[in-house]
Amino acid sequence: MATKQRWTLGAKLALIGVPFLVLALLSTWATLWVAWQLDGGAAAVNEAGRMRMQTYRLALSIRNAHTGVLPEQITEFNHSLKVLRHGDPERPLFMPWDDTVKARFTKVEANWEQFQTQWIQRARGAEESGQLSRQAQEVVADIDALVSAIEAHLAGWTATLHLLQVAILG
Repeated sequence: MATKQRWTLGAKLALIGVPFLVLALLSTWATLWVAWQLDGGAAAVNEAGRMRMQTYRLALSIRNAHTGVLPEQITEFNHSLKVLRHGDPERPLFMPWDDTVKARFTKVEANWEQFQTQWIQRARGAEESGQLSRQAQEVVADIDALVSAIEAHLAGWTATLHLLQVAILG
């Protein structure tokens, strides 16, 4: 007659405990990853907010004929675009590249190139101050739309983080 093998108490506890330990580690890793996404996206929102300020500074410099600072201000704006496009792992900063964010970022880049050329012409007296103000407001509106798209994406990550936290509590 064959004897049944009996599991030891330690083996039974391990059989029950290891899956819960793995689940807890995976949940913790997932919450850390989502928090990292939120940090990077928040930095992208901050950088885009800086671009709004840079746009107004550029328009003000052009209107007041402070052409000596224009190259530096244009370089700052271009650097902000580059940081948003490629990210910055030291901060962390990275864009949530969904379709809406891509489309709005592309629009900001395209309008920036167009307005940058016009602003340089304005610095030489080629355009009126009112038109410059309208163009600056259009660039800022495009940047605002980009910020809204990023924030909408981050809202989804925040909901995911809350769901993971509730699951961990469970």
